[in-house]
Amino acid sequence: MYQALYRKYRSKTFDELVGQDSIRESLKNQIKRGDISHAYIFSGTRGTGKTSAAKIFAKAVNCLNMKDGEPCNECENCKAISEDRALDVVEMDAASNNGVDDIRELKEKAVYPPQNLKYKVYIIDEVHMLSKGAFNALLKILEEPPSHLIFILATTELEKIPATILSRTQKFNFKRIDKEIIFNNLKRISRLENRSCDDEVLKLIASNSDGAMRDALSILDQLFSLNEEHITYDLAIESLGISSDGLLFSLTEALINRNTKDAIAYMNQVYSSGKDIMILVSDLISKFRDLMILKVIESPEDLVDLREPKKYKDLADKTSLDFIIETIKILNESLVNIKYAQDKRVLFEMSLIKITVSDQVNDLSKRLEDIEEKLSANSFLENKKPQDHKNLKEKANESSDIQTILNDKREEKNIKDDLKPEEVSGEGSTSTNFNVENEDDYLNIDEIKSNWNKILLEIRKRDRINVVILLSAGRPVDFNNNTLIIEYESSDKFKYTAISDKDNVGFIEDFLGNYYNRKISIRFKLADNKDLEESIEKLENLFGKENINRI
Repeated sequence: MYQALYRKYRSKTFDELVGQDSIRESLKNQIKRGDISHAYIFSGTRGTGKTSAAKIFAKAVNCLNMKDGEPCNECENCKAISEDRALDVVEMDAASNNGVDDIRELKEKAVYPPQNLKYKVYIIDEVHMLSKGAFNALLKILEEPPSHLIFILATTELEKIPATILSRTQKFNFKRIDKEIIFNNLKRISRLENRSCDDEVLKLIASNSDGAMRDALSILDQLFSLNEEHITYDLAIESLGISSDGLLFSLTEALINRNTKDAIAYMNQVYSSGKDIMILVSDLISKFRDLMILKVIESPEDLVDLREPKKYKDLADKTSLDFIIETIKILNESLVNIKYAQDKRVLFEMSLIKITVSDQVNDLSKRLEDIEEKLSANSFLENKKPQDHKNLKEKANESSDIQTILNDKREEKNIKDDLKPEEVSGEGSTSTNFNVENEDDYLNIDEIKSNWNKILLEIRKRDRINVVILLSAGRPVDFNNNTLIIEYESSDKFKYTAISDKDNVGFIEDFLGNYYNRKISIRFKLADNKDLEESIEKLENLFGKENINRI
């Protein structure tokens, strides 16, 4: 019968217990000196050797030929424990035996002396799963244990163990096993199994095992089941459903470049291949974690696990630490939500879009907040007493944005000052180029430009942040015949297309119409499409604006 690798190569002695050197030496010394406690707690993440260490300990204290704190694994006692035949060594799973009655039954049996061994050893796995009543029942026997009884309590969640239990036990914390140790052990076992793998495959397994040797051996077992003479990196990637490093790099680069289109395309590539989106999100979090380390530490070789660290270092240099941290936060939230989502793909796409526009939203929000503050400062200046107004005004003029805001009404005043009194009132000479019944009726591109920040701020207050983001990428360049022209650079073609949506155009025209109390039309154009724009305008004049689709 086939035996899984993690069972076949389970540690049989303390020396075989890899990655837990301090615990190994401490337990061996206690056994050699005979200073054995009645209760131990082995805590740590899954697959780090807690249960294996408990069984080795049970064999060592009962071994007939114990040497240097190690079991011989050859005497009858050692063989009986290894083969689960020893009645005096009991393994109990607290996840399924967590009630008061289960512990009371254990207590009744524990008080009797061992039948064949020196010590009766109870190994209780996942002990944090015991109920409150069961912990209280266990506490009774821990307070006054028989001399022949040893409890070894194993848990992955030490914080759930009551303090009354912790105070009556010796505690050993099993740490995550180092990747290099896992790599070397996997290489040793591969040789023993007469199988071969690329070193990159073993490194990949070590990176994805989260410091758990059992998980690493389970992954290796899965690859060996492919029945291939040699396991290559590409084969391992395909078999395990892990995203390739090339795809992860491309997706990471797209996010850093705020390229929504490419990010969605790479995600769709993963989805179409049938790979698990949750694994992709986890891998992506790992890559951005590596970027964060590369960003803040000069020599992070021991802290990151990358096939091409220079490529990622160059990528880290292209972005800010704030963006990396914000991306990790968004991905972590996405990972939690995806687990319970009906459509994982849509949720992940939302996260990618959120990441690619996050900087724009944050920068725009800060910009609008600054405008808001400056507008408040302007209002404050106008309400100050004359003697205070001068000093405050001089300070405010240090900001060009505030100066622009203060110029709004000055331009209107200058128009009035340039006209003769009779021209303003509509009497006398008619030689002027324009006749204004009310100075507020006159509107030009300079006034719109000076009001542009205030316009964006007012749109933001109407909860149309998407319109604000898109408009902020363009700039008003001309206003004639009540038509405002807003120009976009060719690099902002995506935003140009998005803002040209019928709903957006209708909203902006209604807003500006109310803002200036007149009917205003909107036209969008790309900076390098002058000839095209002229052709479209001619078509619109010939057939009507409503009959020409600009998108």
